[in-house]
Amino acid sequence: MTERNEDELKDNKVSNEENERELGDDEQNHISAEETNDLADAEADSVNAAGPTNPEALIAPVPVAPVKKSSGVIVPWVVAAIAVAALVFVLVRSPSNDLNKTIGKMDGATFTKVDLFEAMTKQMGEGQQESLLDSIMTNELIDLEAKKEGIVIADADIKAEIEEIKKQNNIPSDDDLSAALQQSGRTLEDFKEQIGRQLKFSKIFEKQNAVTDGDLKAYYEKNKENFATTPKQVQASHILLATKEEAEAVLKELKAGKDFATLAKEKSIDPGSKDQGGALGPYFTRGEMNQGFEEGAFSLAKGETSEVVEAESGFHIIKVTDIKEAVVPPYEEVKDKVKQAYYDEKLQNDGMTWMEKAKKDRNYKNLLAKKPEPTPSPAAAK
Repeated sequence: MTERNEDELKDNKVSNEENERELGDDEQNHISAEETNDLADAEADSVNAAGPTNPEALIAPVPVAPVKKSSGVIVPWVVAAIAVAALVFVLVRSPSNDLNKTIGKMDGATFTKVDLFEAMTKQMGEGQQESLLDSIMTNELIDLEAKKEGIVIADADIKAEIEEIKKQNNIPSDDDLSAALQQSGRTLEDFKEQIGRQLKFSKIFEKQNAVTDGDLKAYYEKNKENFATTPKQVQASHILLATKEEAEAVLKELKAGKDFATLAKEKSIDPGSKDQGGALGPYFTRGEMNQGFEEGAFSLAKGETSEVVEAESGFHIIKVTDIKEAVVPPYEEVKDKVKQAYYDEKLQNDGMTWMEKAKKDRNYKNLLAKKPEPTPSPAAAK
C-alpha cells in the first residue's frame, strides 16, 4: 500500500510518552462532566457525581482508528481555573474554626480563609460552584453508603488498582504517572483518593447487585473473545475504490463470478496490495486496522467476501482468506476476570440509575442548582 493508505488503514503504535500525555490531556472523554467545571480535585471528584467509571477509564486508551492527538498544551486561563477549583476544595474541607485564621496581613487590613474563599468562589462563577458542591456532596454520599454497607478500601487495594492502570497503559513507574497527571494540574495523591472512592463505589454496587454463577457463565459465553490469551487473527485481501459507486460496480462483477485477485489488480487504487491481488500481508488482530475496515473484516467467515465497506481510506471490498480463532481459557480459569468485566459493564450501564436512586433516598438537594425555567403552555405562546 502507499504510505498514505497504510497510515489510514493501520493504527500507529502509541508510545509511553503519548499514553502519559493522553492521561493528562483529556480524561473528560470518559467521564460525564462539563469542560471547565471539572478541573483538578473538582474534576477528579466529579467522576462520582456523574456516575461510575472504571479506574482504567480515567486514562485515554490507545485508539482503534487513527486520531489526531491533542497537543497537551494547557492555556493560562485553564491553569487559573485549576488553581481556583483545587484551592476552594481545600478550603471547604477545613475545620470551621480554621476558616477565620489569618492568612495574610498588611497595615490596615488582615485576610482570612473566609476572604480567600469568597474571592475564589466569585471567580469560579455559579456553574462551577454548583458542580463543585455536587462533587463534594456525592463523595460524602458514597462514603455514607460505604459505611452503611461496612465497606472499607485498604491502601493495598488502591495500590493494586494503580499498578494495573500503569500496566495497561505502559506507564513504567509512579514518577511517570505523576508526570502525566501533572499535565492537568493533578497529583498522584489526588489520583489515589479518586481511585479509592471509585473502588468504594464499585464495592457498594456489587454488594447491592448480586450476580449468579449462571449469569457470569452466560456473560463469558457471549464475550469469550474478550478473555482470550491469544486474540482472534484474520488474514484478508481487499479492493480499494475512491467512490461508493465504483465499489458497487466492482462488487457486481464479483457476484457475477469474476476473480477477486484479478479485479484487485485491475481496479484497486491501493498500489501496495493490488499487484498481490489485494492481499494485505500478515494476519492482523483487532485494534490494528481502522474501525470501519476492522468491523467489516472480523464479521466475515473464512473465504467470505463483504459488501461495500466504507472506511477512512475509501470504499473497500474485503475478502477473508484465513482465520486463526482466539485461544480462550476455560471459564473456571478466568472466572474472576469475567466477574470484574461483568460489573464494569453493569456499572457503565446502570451506575447513573443507582446514583440517582441513592440521591433520592437521602433527600439530596444541591441548593446552588438553578431551577429550570418553566416551559410556557401552547396557549400562552400564542
